[in-house]
Amino acid sequence: MTDFITDLEQISHLAAQHHDDFEVMRYLLQLDDELDDAVLDQFVEAVAEPVIAGIDCKLCANCCRSLDVYVTPEDAQRLAPVVDIPLEAIIEHEAAATVEEWGRLRAKPCRFLDGNLCSIYAHRPETCRTYPVFTPDFRWTLVDTIEGATLCPIIYNVLVRLLDRIDAFLKEQGK
Repeated sequence: MTDFITDLEQISHLAAQHHDDFEVMRYLLQLDDELDDAVLDQFVEAVAEPVIAGIDCKLCANCCRSLDVYVTPEDAQRLAPVVDIPLEAIIEHEAAATVEEWGRLRAKPCRFLDGNLCSIYAHRPETCRTYPVFTPDFRWTLVDTIEGATLCPIIYNVLVRLLDRIDAFLKEQGK
Protein backbone atom coordinates (compact mmCIF):
# COMPACT_ATOMS: atom_id res chain seq x y z
CA MET A 1 0.00 0.00 0.00
CA THR A 2 1.28 3.45 -0.92
CA ASP A 3 1.57 6.07 1.79
CA PHE A 4 -0.20 9.31 1.05
CA ILE A 5 0.11 12.55 2.97
CA THR A 6 -3.35 13.49 4.22
CA ASP A 7 -2.68 15.82 7.16
CA LEU A 8 -4.06 19.18 6.01
CA GLU A 9 -1.49 21.31 7.85
CA GLN A 10 1.34 19.27 6.41
CA ILE A 11 -0.19 19.42 2.92
CA SER A 12 -0.59 23.18 3.10
CA HIS A 13 3.03 23.59 4.16
CA LEU A 14 4.46 21.11 1.63
CA ALA A 15 2.34 22.44 -1.24
CA ALA A 16 3.67 25.93 -0.54
CA GLN A 17 7.21 24.52 -0.56
CA HIS A 18 6.59 22.78 -3.90
CA HIS A 19 4.70 25.68 -5.48
CA ASP A 20 7.65 26.79 -7.64
CA ASP A 21 8.27 23.20 -8.76
CA PHE A 22 4.60 22.86 -9.71
CA GLU A 23 4.80 26.12 -11.65
CA VAL A 24 7.92 24.97 -13.52
CA MET A 25 6.09 21.77 -14.48
CA ARG A 26 3.11 23.84 -15.68
CA TYR A 27 5.38 26.11 -17.69
CA LEU A 28 7.16 23.17 -19.35
CA LEU A 29 3.90 21.47 -20.24
CA GLN A 30 2.28 24.60 -21.63
CA LEU A 31 5.39 25.52 -23.58
CA ASP A 32 5.48 22.17 -25.39
CA ASP A 33 3.26 22.62 -28.46
CA GLU A 34 4.11 19.16 -29.76
CA LEU A 35 2.91 17.29 -26.68
CA ASP A 36 -0.45 15.69 -27.43
CA ASP A 37 -3.08 16.70 -24.84
CA ALA A 38 -4.76 13.29 -24.94
CA VAL A 39 -1.45 11.51 -24.27
CA LEU A 40 -0.68 13.84 -21.36
CA ASP A 41 -4.19 13.41 -19.96
CA GLN A 42 -3.85 9.63 -20.15
CA PHE A 43 -0.53 9.82 -18.27
CA VAL A 44 -2.04 12.09 -15.60
CA GLU A 45 -5.04 9.78 -15.16
CA ALA A 46 -2.70 6.80 -14.68
CA VAL A 47 -0.79 8.69 -11.99
CA ALA A 48 -3.97 10.00 -10.35
CA GLU A 49 -5.93 6.73 -10.30
CA PRO A 50 -4.17 5.04 -7.34
CA VAL A 51 -4.15 8.32 -5.38
CA ILE A 52 -7.87 8.84 -5.87
CA ALA A 53 -8.52 5.21 -4.91
CA GLY A 54 -6.23 5.43 -1.88
CA ILE A 55 -7.54 8.59 -0.20
CA ASP A 56 -10.95 8.62 1.44
CA CYS A 57 -12.52 12.06 0.97
CA LYS A 58 -14.93 11.37 3.81
CA LEU A 59 -12.02 11.66 6.22
CA CYS A 60 -11.24 15.17 5.02
CA ALA A 61 -14.09 17.13 3.37
CA ASN A 62 -11.83 20.19 3.25
CA CYS A 63 -13.15 21.05 -0.20
CA CYS A 64 -16.66 21.30 1.28
CA ARG A 65 -15.32 23.64 3.93
CA SER A 66 -13.13 25.79 1.70
CA LEU A 67 -14.35 25.96 -1.89
CA ASP A 68 -17.29 27.62 -3.55
CA VAL A 69 -19.99 25.19 -4.58
CA TYR A 70 -21.60 25.92 -7.93
CA VAL A 71 -24.88 24.49 -9.15
CA THR A 72 -26.10 24.18 -12.71
CA PRO A 73 -29.78 24.40 -13.66
CA GLU A 74 -29.76 20.57 -13.80
CA ASP A 75 -28.28 20.46 -10.28
CA ALA A 76 -30.95 22.89 -9.06
CA GLN A 77 -33.65 20.68 -10.52
CA ARG A 78 -32.20 17.63 -8.76
CA LEU A 79 -31.69 19.51 -5.47
CA ALA A 80 -35.00 21.40 -5.19
CA PRO A 81 -37.12 18.52 -3.82
CA VAL A 82 -34.33 17.38 -1.49
CA VAL A 83 -33.57 20.75 0.12
CA ASP A 84 -37.16 22.04 0.29
CA ILE A 85 -36.42 25.05 -1.89
CA PRO A 86 -38.64 25.42 -4.94
CA LEU A 87 -36.81 25.04 -8.23
CA GLU A 88 -38.07 28.46 -9.30
CA ALA A 89 -36.53 30.06 -6.23
CA ILE A 90 -33.16 28.49 -6.92
CA ILE A 91 -33.25 29.45 -10.59
CA GLU A 92 -34.55 32.98 -9.99
CA HIS A 93 -32.07 33.73 -7.17
CA GLU A 94 -34.87 34.21 -4.66
CA ALA A 95 -33.34 31.87 -2.13
CA ALA A 96 -31.08 34.62 -0.83
CA ALA A 97 -29.96 32.58 2.15
CA THR A 98 -28.69 29.90 -0.21
CA VAL A 99 -27.65 31.48 -3.48
CA GLU A 100 -25.57 34.65 -3.75
CA GLU A 101 -25.17 34.73 -7.53
CA TRP A 102 -26.53 32.26 -10.00
CA GLY A 103 -24.90 28.98 -9.33
CA ARG A 104 -22.69 29.83 -6.34
CA LEU A 105 -23.85 28.65 -2.95
CA ARG A 106 -23.19 31.24 -0.31
CA ALA A 107 -22.38 29.20 2.78
CA LYS A 108 -18.89 28.06 3.75
CA PRO A 109 -18.61 25.42 4.85
CA CYS A 110 -21.21 24.07 2.49
CA ARG A 111 -24.58 24.12 4.21
CA PHE A 112 -25.09 20.48 3.22
CA LEU A 113 -21.96 19.26 5.02
CA ASP A 114 -22.72 17.19 8.11
CA GLY A 115 -19.45 16.43 9.87
CA ASN A 116 -17.36 15.13 6.98
CA LEU A 117 -20.33 13.77 5.03
CA CYS A 118 -22.58 15.35 2.43
CA SER A 119 -26.19 15.26 3.59
CA ILE A 120 -27.38 15.37 -0.05
CA TYR A 121 -24.68 13.08 -1.45
CA ALA A 122 -26.88 11.28 -3.99
CA HIS A 123 -28.13 14.66 -5.24
CA ARG A 124 -24.94 16.73 -4.91
CA PRO A 125 -23.98 19.26 -7.60
CA GLU A 126 -21.89 18.17 -10.57
CA THR A 127 -18.87 20.18 -9.39
CA CYS A 128 -18.91 18.15 -6.17
CA ARG A 129 -19.32 14.89 -8.06
CA THR A 130 -16.23 15.48 -10.18
CA TYR A 131 -13.90 17.20 -7.69
CA PRO A 132 -10.99 16.97 -7.91
CA VAL A 133 -10.77 16.83 -11.67
CA PHE A 134 -7.47 16.58 -13.50
CA THR A 135 -8.58 15.92 -17.06
CA PRO A 136 -9.44 16.68 -19.77
CA ASP A 137 -7.00 19.43 -20.62
CA PHE A 138 -4.70 18.90 -17.65
CA ARG A 139 -2.03 21.32 -18.78
CA TRP A 140 -4.54 24.11 -19.43
CA THR A 141 -6.25 23.75 -16.04
CA LEU A 142 -3.03 23.35 -14.09
CA VAL A 143 -3.17 26.87 -12.62
CA ASP A 144 -6.35 25.94 -10.73
CA THR A 145 -5.03 22.50 -9.89
CA ILE A 146 -1.87 23.96 -8.34
CA GLU A 147 -4.01 26.35 -6.31
CA GLY A 148 -5.97 23.37 -4.98
CA ALA A 149 -2.84 21.54 -3.86
CA THR A 150 -2.77 23.44 -0.55
CA LEU A 151 -6.21 22.21 0.48
CA CYS A 152 -6.83 18.82 -1.14
CA PRO A 153 -4.82 15.71 -0.24
CA ILE A 154 -5.64 14.10 -3.57
CA ILE A 155 -4.44 17.06 -5.62
CA TYR A 156 -1.27 17.46 -3.57
CA ASN A 157 -0.34 13.78 -3.78
CA VAL A 158 -1.04 13.62 -7.53
CA LEU A 159 1.06 16.71 -8.27
CA VAL A 160 4.00 15.44 -6.19
CA ARG A 161 3.88 12.10 -8.02
CA LEU A 162 3.74 13.93 -11.34
CA LEU A 163 6.82 15.94 -10.37
CA ASP A 164 8.66 12.67 -9.77
CA ARG A 165 7.60 11.23 -13.14
CA ILE A 166 7.21 14.14 -15.55
CA ASP A 167 10.81 14.19 -16.77
CA ALA A 168 10.71 10.49 -17.67
CA PHE A 169 7.33 10.96 -19.35
CA LEU A 170 8.59 13.88 -21.45
CA LYS A 171 11.67 11.88 -22.46
CA GLU A 172 9.42 9.02 -23.56
CA GLN A 173 7.53 11.52 -25.69
CA GLY A 174 10.80 12.56 -27.34
CA LYS A 175 11.12 15.86 -25.48
